Amino acid sequence: MTLELMASNLTLQARADRLAALEPEALRREGLRAARDAEFEGLWALTEAYLVTRSGRGARVSKNTLESYRIGLQTFLTWAGPAGVSLTRPGPNMGFRYARHLEASGLAPSSVQTRLAAARALYAALRWSAAVDAAPFTDVKAARDPVPKWEKRKPYADEDVVTLLMHAGRQEAVIVALGAHCGLRATEMTTLLRKDIHLDAPEPYLIVTGKGQRRQAVPLSRTAQAVLRSWLTNTPHYGPHVLTLRTRQGVEKAMQRTCEEAGVQYEGREVHGLRHTAGTRIYTEQKDLLAVRDHLRHADITSSEVYVNYSRAGRKKPTSEW
Repeated sequence: MTLELMASNLTLQARADRLAALEPEALRREGLRAARDAEFEGLWALTEAYLVTRSGRGARVSKNTLESYRIGLQTFLTWAGPAGVSLTRPGPNMGFRYARHLEASGLAPSSVQTRLAAARALYAALRWSAAVDAAPFTDVKAARDPVPKWEKRKPYADEDVVTLLMHAGRQEAVIVALGAHCGLRATEMTTLLRKDIHLDAPEPYLIVTGKGQRRQAVPLSRTAQAVLRSWLTNTPHYGPHVLTLRTRQGVEKAMQRTCEEAGVQYEGREVHGLRHTAGTRIYTEQKDLLAVRDHLRHADITSSEVYVNYSRAGRKKPTSEW
């Protein structure tokens, strides 16, 4: 674990421990006050403390998860007030009402699931503090997604990646290479450290910190080596991180801007489509799901199966010349 990550975890742990160390009645008062007033920062402090103290990942809960849950809490509170919801007495149908509201607002099913997970975590935290007994999201699920996984955030074509690299600035080219060749997620790009880039190794590689704070080596293509070497050589004093962009939204905006300048479609693919490009190319060339799993660092091979569909999409239909 890097010193920076250790420092971040200690800060997170310290915030959580401030609440976890309270006497039960004091913790209950904190929860009741925040819930009664629907006070965002108080509720977030309670939720964060619960996730660190009681969840399976503890202080290793990812920055991305915390960011998503924080946004989810804000979304829930924005809805709850006008909807006449009392956080301390939510009512038996509140969870289902909120789920239907999210679906009606046009959110993607995956985003609905994330927002519901945040609301579920909030009430788990409130029960932990003994502020409420209610569990309004226990049986609430997002409606089934009718769109197959392979119809979302499709991969960029190989020629699109070449075009993007031709039009991209140095940092934007790093984003394209890290996604389309190394298969990194946007958050993994923002947390990648310069010391974890090993360009002079016999087989150049980088070390990425992925989901669950797992660290894993990822081989570098010749293109990724050239792009990274150019960027690192020309920015020796930019700090410990590879990118100057420190948020997922920053990476997304940079990628969208690069697509616009290159005349490449961004909508329906976004930054994550670069990762799909890497997985699709590996499967197309090797027909090996284990190779896809290893390169993209999937915990389970079932997550890799979607790349079979991406690869098949580019083939000639079997009946096309009948």
